[in-house]
Amino acid sequence: MKIAIVLLTLVSCLLKAEQVEFVAEDLPPYHFKDEFGQTKGVLVDIVHAVAKQAKMTYSIELYPFARAFRLLKNKPNVLMFSLLKSPSREEQFIWLGKVLHNSAYLVSLNGNELRLANLDQAKQYTVGTIRGYYSEAYLRKAGFEEEENLYLSVKYQNLWQMLFKKRIDFVLTNTFALNNELSKLGFKVADVEHSLELNDFPNELHLVGNSSLSPAVANTLQQALKAIKENGEYQRILNEWGLN
Repeated sequence: MKIAIVLLTLVSCLLKAEQVEFVAEDLPPYHFKDEFGQTKGVLVDIVHAVAKQAKMTYSIELYPFARAFRLLKNKPNVLMFSLLKSPSREEQFIWLGKVLHNSAYLVSLNGNELRLANLDQAKQYTVGTIRGYYSEAYLRKAGFEEEENLYLSVKYQNLWQMLFKKRIDFVLTNTFALNNELSKLGFKVADVEHSLELNDFPNELHLVGNSSLSPAVANTLQQALKAIKENGEYQRILNEWGLN
């Protein structure tokens, strides 16, 4: 019994001494900087709750997606807290648990009469998405090509502006961030429609660790995420952000 207590104490001390860095991109309302430069968002609140439950020393930083993803791949104590789980990524990282579920759609301007029964039919139009995202690989695999029917940008703002200027026909996006992205640009959600749900597109955002993340840290975070889901804290955070 005494040995078990000593071991638990040692593990606790090691976890407190070993600081981890949670990274993500600036993507409201998941994670973003407010007008005072403070990091906010539904998943930021979930990270705070997980780290508190785990009694860990940590920091949260927002970077462009490419940089955050590169840090995740190259630094042992870096975790990305909203990475889309896809087949090509499964073997690269340590998956600690799902943080959100979100469906993907091809979104078009309302009333444009572009009717799609499947993704293949969208090839006669132009679809926009973010360069470097899984969605780019998804569209390329489906046969979309730049300069033909694929438009890539590094920011969603550019995608929506191109859509409303009718320079592209669809944006591949999820529904959760849609309202926020459009309202910030002065567009109305009522002016767009969900033309096609992509049922084969990965729809789970996960808390993910570098492949060299300490097993003790990985297990502690995994159990902490599970605990806040079981004790109601996770749902309370979702409710605060208007999510069910």
